[in-house]
Amino acid sequence: MLRRKLIWMFILIVIVGCDLAYPEVAVVNKTNKYILLKNVSFKGCIWNTVLAYGEATSPQQCLPGEDKVHFQKFDAEEYCQEQVKDGTINGLCQCEGSEGITAPVIDAGLINVNPTWFNYQTISIKHVGYGDFKVYEITLDDIEQDFSTPGPYGH
Repeated sequence: MLRRKLIWMFILIVIVGCDLAYPEVAVVNKTNKYILLKNVSFKGCIWNTVLAYGEATSPQQCLPGEDKVHFQKFDAEEYCQEQVKDGTINGLCQCEGSEGITAPVIDAGLINVNPTWFNYQTISIKHVGYGDFKVYEITLDDIEQDFSTPGPYGH
């Protein structure tokens, strides 16, 4: 009887111990000061937050294994320049590179002022194992559009 109790206690410790040893992951936006990232996900973790340049997610326990980091990207500088160029929002901002651009008059019914967030992922595959703590940086030279999820795909 004592032996059975010890076996069950051992099994319970192993099960609880595995949960405590799941890897912890945090992600940092290291793209540029004009790019925002949101809905970052990796190996069963999703961070429903928007990350400005230099900001990090809180650490979360994720599943062990390999995957790319998936996220949505919005380039505020590019969006701003398009708005100024198209004349969709007068006086929106004076972005670098937009000086001297003359905006055509556009039918107000055609204006869509809501920015589109495009799906991206890291090019490199990240690996985490039990007990690991990893901080992954999203950089411009390590991202590509993510066609494995539903659009928008855009540029």
